[in-house]
Amino acid sequence: MKQKTAIVTGGSGGIGKAICRRLASDGMNVVVHFGSNRAAAQEVVAEITAASGNAVAIQANVADESDTQKLFAETIEKFGKVDVVVASAGLGVFGSIGESTLQDFEDAVAVNLRGAFLTMREAARRLTDSGRIVTVSSQLSRRPMEETGIYSATKAAVDAMVVSLAAEVGSRGITVNSVLPGATSPGMFDASDDERREKFTQMSPFKRLGTPDDAAGVVAFLASDDGAWMTGQHLKADGGATN
Repeated sequence: MKQKTAIVTGGSGGIGKAICRRLASDGMNVVVHFGSNRAAAQEVVAEITAASGNAVAIQANVADESDTQKLFAETIEKFGKVDVVVASAGLGVFGSIGESTLQDFEDAVAVNLRGAFLTMREAARRLTDSGRIVTVSSQLSRRPMEETGIYSATKAAVDAMVVSLAAEVGSRGITVNSVLPGATSPGMFDASDDERREKFTQMSPFKRLGTPDDAAGVVAFLASDDGAWMTGQHLKADGGATN
């Protein structure tokens, strides 16, 4: 029971996968949440167990209230408690506002905002005292660019909830923070998108794109005991691109 247990939504790929691996390497039991790609989630579990970690995959639609409740209930049934929740599930919806459809908007809100709200609400209800809640946001929540309006808005809304929730659960020693990754590869760029890749590479003083492991390291800090004095914060993990 002393070993911490973490739920990582969207843990089957991209930044979520890196977070799962990092938290497992830090000694936590990890629940690799997935929406539909069971094979990808099982692959993450296999990687963790091969490295002597402990992980299971649990399916849930985070935009569905009962499914999100089930995710937490199954975690507690398996490991006895939940200490860390990382809301990493997200949907990238990009395009000009003028050309976007109502369905584009509703899809982004369902996963990025409604899903984050349900995850954070359940975490507030179920988390152990001195637990950790971390949301994976984006630098675009602070600096929207063309054709990112819908996506940026959903991330900014979650960042606002982070501040409110931090005040609400602070008396229990629970911290609530968000991590704002910048341009990340692999996952963000098509193989043929060299011009856009170079543009974002030049934005960082390091002259490179971020990796999922870069973001995972910041999440791991916030999820650790060392992060106990930070709450209600939005940490940019963008290689200095927005300084």
